Amino acid sequence: MIQYRTLIGATATEEELDTFVELVGSGGAVDEKYVRRGAVRPDAQIIFAEVDGLTVGVAALKVPLVGYRSGLQESAKAGYWLSKSEYPYELGYVSVLPKHSGQGIAKALVAEVLRLAAGNGVFATTSNPTMKKGVLPSFKFVPVGKAWKNGSGDVLSLFVRKPRTE
Repeated sequence: MIQYRTLIGATATEEELDTFVELVGSGGAVDEKYVRRGAVRPDAQIIFAEVDGLTVGVAALKVPLVGYRSGLQESAKAGYWLSKSEYPYELGYVSVLPKHSGQGIAKALVAEVLRLAAGNGVFATTSNPTMKKGVLPSFKFVPVGKAWKNGSGDVLSLFVRKPRTE
């Protein structure tokens, strides 16, 4: 049975952070030093999917740094305006061990991140085809701006999910 656990990244133990960073880093899309810095910011909430005490998936809800947000808005990247008031949060670091893929874990992690976002707008960047074509669209994320290549040659896309209006 899969269990999900959420904690504030800044209060995570070194072992929890190491596990989180290792799993995100195994996907290769994000440099581990940036993952660690992002995970321990006071506003970051990190989610673990666990089977029999083994972490098989992770994700995070973050308040992106101003420089990161503005970088995405530049023409060299997505070139799409991300208003802080409309999109205060970022879905990030979604990673599932290959052995556990196809079991709905990524979707459950994204659902938990959106629950934590409490109806606020959220954006995400990804190079992962499963996230681009299946997971994000299933939660009403839409691609915006243009795709761009990162330093490793991965093609990234920016997705947004508008805030829920009552």
